[in-house]
Amino acid sequence: MADKENCGHDASGQKGCAACRREEIFPYWCQSCQRSVPEKRCPYCGLKAQKKKD
Repeated sequence: MADKENCGHDASGQKGCAACRREEIFPYWCQSCQRSVPEKRCPYCGLKAQKKKD
């Protein structure tokens, strides 16, 4: 995983890569929330999430 010293993104909380935002990479994607989620059912909005393609 890239660390912040080697990343080209700025230090703002919402921009940058997943490593900069400290976002875990989960196997599902919630289209409604536009974020990775750990389960098929999104814990944030309750809608179904799609399995990410490898």
